[in-house]
Amino acid sequence: MYSEWDEVVVLPPQFIHELRSEPALDFLEPATDDSHGYIPGFEPFNGNPAVSKVVTKYLTKALTKLTKPLSDEATLVIRQVLTDSADWHQIVPQKDIIRIVSRLSSRVFMGEELCRDEEWVRVSGDYTAVAFSVANELNQWPRRVRPVVHWFLPSCWRVRGILAECHKSLKPHLEQRNARKMAAVARGETKAVFDDSIEWFDQECKTKHDPATDQISLSLVAIHTTSDLLQQTMLDLASHPELFQPLREELVRVLSAEGLKKTALYNLKLMDSVIKESQRMKPVLLSTWRRLVKKDVELSNGFVLRRGQKVIATNTHMWDAEFYEDPLTYDGYRFLNMRSTDEEKHAHLVSTSAKHPAFGHGAHACPGRFFAANEVKIALAHLLLKYEWKLPEGSSFKPVPYGMSFLPDPTATLLIRRRKEELDLESLDC
Repeated sequence: MYSEWDEVVVLPPQFIHELRSEPALDFLEPATDDSHGYIPGFEPFNGNPAVSKVVTKYLTKALTKLTKPLSDEATLVIRQVLTDSADWHQIVPQKDIIRIVSRLSSRVFMGEELCRDEEWVRVSGDYTAVAFSVANELNQWPRRVRPVVHWFLPSCWRVRGILAECHKSLKPHLEQRNARKMAAVARGETKAVFDDSIEWFDQECKTKHDPATDQISLSLVAIHTTSDLLQQTMLDLASHPELFQPLREELVRVLSAEGLKKTALYNLKLMDSVIKESQRMKPVLLSTWRRLVKKDVELSNGFVLRRGQKVIATNTHMWDAEFYEDPLTYDGYRFLNMRSTDEEKHAHLVSTSAKHPAFGHGAHACPGRFFAANEVKIALAHLLLKYEWKLPEGSSFKPVPYGMSFLPDPTATLLIRRRKEELDLESLDC
């Protein structure tokens, strides 16, 4: 079929597992091409392989010690964005949740000082939001003219301008870091001065690299998808308020016994199920499995994928009764109940499968899904215990398909107010 990703071969879902580790299928090249990574201003979409290495080698291994900084930052940023008002007031999830997730992610990626630099938070968040929007605009043009037409589009000028602001904002911080590192070397110190993603990229990229572009690349894959999932989960809970009380009871029971630790997050099984169900009902893309065929591949049914073809598998089977019972009904307990069946290993939020490929599947499944899961759970713990929220009377929301993107309703609003929490998260052992 023809799509914004050019002509693609659409595979049935059973082949996702068959091809999960097929070396003849390339992941980075189509991702870069379809995201316009070759266009000036879109360099952060350029499929930098160091991003995956940084996530798997450093970020995922550091999850145990990241719970406290994430929770500390959640305390601050959620209060700033949502306020402590006990009166019902309106928020716009699309705008407000990305501010929260941007701060949480930046705390881990860039440290306490830089994550609270309002200029960096603003420009990096602006780039994430604007670049995806402009990428969708570029998709309206024939692929062959995109390398030229971008020079004449004001929206592309804006993307380049924001990226330049990102470089300008980060420059003084990098200069200060380098000065501190040089001073440490002069003193004969061998221990790393910093332990954040800027340092991780320095370790992985032995040749010259662009720290600002590195950070935006990391933000694109982290902030965009994580804020999308948190936003959709909040909207789904507002539509299913019967889930609020059992979720809060689970939080109080688990966190009182275990503290706010990585192991406790694992044991928030109802929350895990609710988030996974929101992701099933509204994945961030209609296809999260996309490859370019580098040499012919014969499938088990005899069909041959030809070199040069782009192949995808869609996520729409997650709404098919062949794969899920009552698939169009939101069931927050769906994956919790699945844990007591022979499909238990596929019931976890971070589990990938051909049946639920929202995080991808196989060799190129999202490497940051473990961090994203913890980040969403920590944010939800603060939100559920400290706030009540609901849909405005008479309102509803509906996800918006836009090409291959599947967006949360951009017009959706929530009414929210502060509540007295049953458990003081700030006092818990992390």
